[in-house]
Amino acid sequence: MEKNKYISIGELVRILNSSISTVRRDLIELETEGKIQRTHGGAVVLGSQFRNEEMTYTSRSERYVEEKERIGQYVAGLVQDAACIVIDTGTTTLAVARNLRPSRLLRVITDSLDIANVLRGRENIDVILVGGVLKTDAGNFYGELALKSLEGLHAEACVVGASGLTYKEGITKHDYDAIPATKKMIEISHQLICVTDSSKVGLTGMVSVASADMIDILVTDTGISDGSRKKFIEAGVEVVTV
Repeated sequence: MEKNKYISIGELVRILNSSISTVRRDLIELETEGKIQRTHGGAVVLGSQFRNEEMTYTSRSERYVEEKERIGQYVAGLVQDAACIVIDTGTTTLAVARNLRPSRLLRVITDSLDIANVLRGRENIDVILVGGVLKTDAGNFYGELALKSLEGLHAEACVVGASGLTYKEGITKHDYDAIPATKKMIEISHQLICVTDSSKVGLTGMVSVASADMIDILVTDTGISDGSRKKFIEAGVEVVTV
């Protein structure tokens, strides 16, 4: 595992000549010791490209500030002439909200208390705040009430951030509780815009939110590698660097 970083349960059963139940027990023990992170069907050695821990919302907001601001300015210009958009919770998506200056009425659906507060009282903006259970750290709403409040709504674009982004796994996040609401917000939108600084590209979060080929536009900074850019373009994604 140290060599390959990821290995499936099936491979471990074959290599160790052990039962599936024994392998699973061993993986649980190794995860408890902080040596690996169990994933669906296998495990990843910690310290690899898999991001096993999410930084606090405050810590994330203090990283790559200039890059996020440039991304926010660009994407705000893309979406502010729409009639209705969705903005998912996150520090990069918050930068998008801060830069919105629509010349006509724009309705913004969001699960983020911070985004709602930033847009409160902003000229030509109506905020539709998703209900549900409030997470105290990131200030986002989740749960069955969140899903129900999104039913029947439609938006032109959904702006989503990422804990990790790869061609293979697509957009991934760590906030397991909020994933259903995020997926629903993507579902009700005609276009998916992923916003993330380049430090997240090549990393993988705990849960997949959307596959790479679901992304219409990826907006990131110039730090993205040529290889990653090429893979996303081949998947039909418009890649914009700012």
